[in-house]
Amino acid sequence: MAQSLSSIRKQIADKVAAITGFKESNHTPDYFGRTENTIANKAFAVGVSSSTGIDERQRRAVGVYMSTPMIVTFAYRLRPLDVYPTDYDLALDTEQEVIQGILGAYITDNAFTIRYVQSQRNVTDSQEYIIISLTFNILHTI
Repeated sequence: MAQSLSSIRKQIADKVAAITGFKESNHTPDYFGRTENTIANKAFAVGVSSSTGIDERQRRAVGVYMSTPMIVTFAYRLRPLDVYPTDYDLALDTEQEVIQGILGAYITDNAFTIRYVQSQRNVTDSQEYIIISLTFNILHTI
């Protein structure tokens, strides 16, 4: 069953937004987190960086079968240094919650398949936020 990239992106964004405290950022995914004024605690963005057509012998030739990486980026606020590593550990726990929230929603969905690929974590220069980027691979038909 074919689904547009925007529909898949929105479904993933809706799953993250359903997690307590998360709110989708008004900034584009590529700009999110580049400067301090683009982030807030539990703000997130879902980006679609590229798509690649792939051969699939087991499927009927309907549409184009594709592999699309989607990146979910979110910010988690780190309180002043006197509470390290508490907030850092909470950020890691939140990362796991987001991964489970996204993957758990699509276990039986036949429209597309989603797989977790990797996480990247970077603390901002001010040490006020950790920016976590989660990469998922979406296998779908358009």
